[in-house]
Amino acid sequence: MPKCPKCGAEVDKPIKVWVLAPKGRKGVKIGLYKCPNGHYFRAKAE
Repeated sequence: MPKCPKCGAEVDKPIKVWVLAPKGRKGVKIGLYKCPNGHYFRAKAE
């Protein structure tokens, strides 16, 4: 589970997920998360 970089809270579900893929390379899933304290951050989604 990703942790919020500001407060350290663990967040289980992302709000939004998308694929970040440079041309000719394998993509990585990135997720937008919101911690319980109201901070938004991006991290690798599993």
